[in-house]
Amino acid sequence: MNMNDVLTDPYKLVRLELQNAGFDIDRIKVPKRVYLLADSLNDAMVSRDCGAYKYPLGGKLFVFNANEDVGFIKGNMCAPAIATQAEDLIAGGVQELVHVGFAGGLQTDMKAGELVLTDGAYNDTAVAGLYGFDLDVIESTKSLTDELEDCFRNNGIRYRRGKHWTTDAGYRETWGQVIGYREKGALCVEMEGAGLFTIANYRKCVASAIYVISDVYSESEWELGWGENNLSDSIEQVIDLIIAAAHA
Repeated sequence: MNMNDVLTDPYKLVRLELQNAGFDIDRIKVPKRVYLLADSLNDAMVSRDCGAYKYPLGGKLFVFNANEDVGFIKGNMCAPAIATQAEDLIAGGVQELVHVGFAGGLQTDMKAGELVLTDGAYNDTAVAGLYGFDLDVIESTKSLTDELEDCFRNNGIRYRRGKHWTTDAGYRETWGQVIGYREKGALCVEMEGAGLFTIANYRKCVASAIYVISDVYSESEWELGWGENNLSDSIEQVIDLIIAAAHA
């Protein structure tokens, strides 16, 4: 055996976990697309009673009542955790992953509640390098991002599109980094995107992300948007969009 051979296989573990829960991975229908939702977004989706919990795959995987090809799950926090979750979901048969999370706005004119579609993440994580993607930017899947953009446009939803910054340490962002990534055009910063896109690229899957701006780094302070009406409105708007797309 080569000393560099990877000893673990997510498919073997996923098969066993499903088997222990009473499911045969070869006989179940797993959604083609899964939305990985941040905590409160997942809570909002569950409260709509638009889907049912089906499988212990990557967590508690729900499937939409109106479309069994689309599901949603509570997304894991930070790049290593969402990378592992993505590995499990893909091993189970999921082909498309859309992360919907919160992010801090980097551009000076941004406000809490704005929505961002990402073309990829400036990589400030360890996960990408461990998978052989020692790159400055880990790209999302253009075709999927284009599809999401069409949904936004067709529903009259305002958004920004561009690259963002993913870091492993949410409370270690320096002012120098903020300025540096801002000058590169990064729209926001969060902790999961590069991990998700690394796995998608490695496993030949497709993935993209939608971010709700929850706070903004201004020139003088860290402006928190939690509790503001426009942030709550944006959460509901994104949930409405996902549900409508699942029904289409």
